[in-house]
Amino acid sequence: FLVIIALLILFKNRQVFDLGVVFRSWLAPQGTINSLLTKPDNIEEEYKNLLAENNRLKTLAEENQQLKELLDFKKEKEYSLVVANILSRDSANRNILIIDVGRGQNIEIGQAVVVNNGIIVGKVIDVGIDSSKVRLLSDNFSKLAIKTGGEQKVSGLLTGSLGLTMDLSYVPQDHDIKKNDLVVSADLDVDIPPGLVVGLVEEGEFSQEELFKKASVSPMIDYNTLSIVAVIDSL
Repeated sequence: FLVIIALLILFKNRQVFDLGVVFRSWLAPQGTINSLLTKPDNIEEEYKNLLAENNRLKTLAEENQQLKELLDFKKEKEYSLVVANILSRDSANRNILIIDVGRGQNIEIGQAVVVNNGIIVGKVIDVGIDSSKVRLLSDNFSKLAIKTGGEQKVSGLLTGSLGLTMDLSYVPQDHDIKKNDLVVSADLDVDIPPGLVVGLVEEGEFSQEELFKKASVSPMIDYNTLSIVAVIDSL
């Protein structure tokens, strides 16, 4: 009863204060309260470290998935594959990759370079003792005999164009090709197994004055994101 009277007097005199402050001060030392309310000095650094670790784990998961798909492809086709990491790209031409396998791993010029479930991305063009150079299909000097159209019966020649797509030429005028037709490697190159997926037909060109049809082909994957590849060293 006396406590109530005292509170009424304080309230009347406008001297009411926060009792919570009193209790908090009594229950926890002031130093502890300040440490909880003060922003840690290294919180930004810890946040950056967490982002980096998250990115590292994401990259590892993607690489593990790529390796799994290559293993599945190897089992399905019974090809001999040599898995390689991309060390860098040629400083003068980003369509040339440098990988960490070479003659010591039975790598030879002309062999097919694939990713995932048998998507061909290029050919070996130069071999060292423990490294090699790979020319991507998007390179202007790249050439690959392909098949496309219904049931992949239409022949043509795929060349690079230094852009997001590749050029398809020498398609006979009497053969039909249409948008989203699958493009695969043909059986004309002894080092390139037939049926490796290249990409999809995009826009086509047709002229009665020309002997052959032309079209653009988009790759199945973004070549700029490549990190792990495999060389087919034995068919």
